[in-house]
Amino acid sequence: MTRLLIAAGLLALAAACPRIAAGAITCTFSSPGFTAAYVPSTGTTNVTQSSVTVTCQRNAGGDATSIAYNIAADNGLNSSGQQNRARLAATANYILYDTFRDSGCSQDWRANAPNRLGGTITGMSGFIPVSQTLSWWGCIPASQLGLAAGNYSDTVTMTLSYGASSPTATFPVAIYTPASCTITTAPGTVSFTYTAFGGAQNASTPFAVTCSNVLPYTMALGATSGVIVGLQYTIALSAAGGVGTGASQSYSVNGTMPAGQAGTCGAASCAGTQVQTLTITY
Repeated sequence: MTRLLIAAGLLALAAACPRIAAGAITCTFSSPGFTAAYVPSTGTTNVTQSSVTVTCQRNAGGDATSIAYNIAADNGLNSSGQQNRARLAATANYILYDTFRDSGCSQDWRANAPNRLGGTITGMSGFIPVSQTLSWWGCIPASQLGLAAGNYSDTVTMTLSYGASSPTATFPVAIYTPASCTITTAPGTVSFTYTAFGGAQNASTPFAVTCSNVLPYTMALGATSGVIVGLQYTIALSAAGGVGTGASQSYSVNGTMPAGQAGTCGAASCAGTQVQTLTITY
């Protein structure tokens, strides 16, 4: 009976040994994501560099001193097919962007194996963690018109694959689009051809503005009347303002020179000019 009890104890110890000695390398990883300010009228791709850091540690003396890994990235919470999109909260407004493995925005960072980030951590000794940092880039295509101003956001999920393990982590994407209005076609000249004591004359010139989508704005002239070579005139805008669409919106400056004016021209003909100011407020 004594021998049987000793044998059972040896068997139990043998069964426990693999669990105690089965140390394995463990890895963690994280990325800060990226934050960018985006102006739709800018004609070049907005490129922001970021990084992801992988940290691995041996947990037993029999573990290897190096380990290979790769990192996949999904298309975020608001994707349209393979296209990543950041969303303006509580709206149906999106900004297109994507994640890349190069600063030229030509090598996608994706979930499929050929397009993953990857590397090998080497030189692990003892049980001291070793880290490796890889760069990646967030790229926002130029000239995305029709955007509302505001803060757009997304969350991307990464998967780290090493050995038999595949943990996940997320990183944030934040893209801010500032409110903006620009005069995309400047007004020309309101040009009158007037004969002394003649009839009233009308003239106009077009202009165009481009403002952020759903952004209200107002427009005003520095002065709405004046006198040139003794002839009075008035000018007015075709509209006092509007709401931006993200695309060009057309307006005009309209002028009138009343009839029956003599003017102060002492020759057969003469000309004069005045400069007026157009201001957009938003």
